[in-house]
Amino acid sequence: MAVITGLLAACATSEPPQTGRLVTTSFARPADSAATGGAYLTVVNADSMAVALTGATSPWATAVEVHETMNHDGMAHMMARTSVPIAPRDSLVMKPGGVHMMLIGLTRALREGDSVPVTLRFSTCDSLALRIPVRPN
Repeated sequence: MAVITGLLAACATSEPPQTGRLVTTSFARPADSAATGGAYLTVVNADSMAVALTGATSPWATAVEVHETMNHDGMAHMMARTSVPIAPRDSLVMKPGGVHMMLIGLTRALREGDSVPVTLRFSTCDSLALRIPVRPN
């Protein structure tokens, strides 16, 4: 909790920093209301300094978490990630079986053709609002 409080205090400035991040591809899988959905995207860090994805929100879900699928003793499991670094001039590629976003407690069904509003938060105290199209794999 101290780390989160420190991050929030560090972000309390009158001028938000300029973002050098963009999303080049994205999709979310169809899912039922009140279920959990998955979203996958590529976040490009065009800045000359490293940044970390520190969270996300969506009005269509009670929580959005970044997870990573890992294999341990032949068993796949997911682990929540509170921070995912993105090197300067590099990309974070979220995909099935790797790092991805979980849309938890969906407040509405995700149907093919919908676009899920999501806001990504970064360690530089800025955010990026986007709409993720819903489509099958």
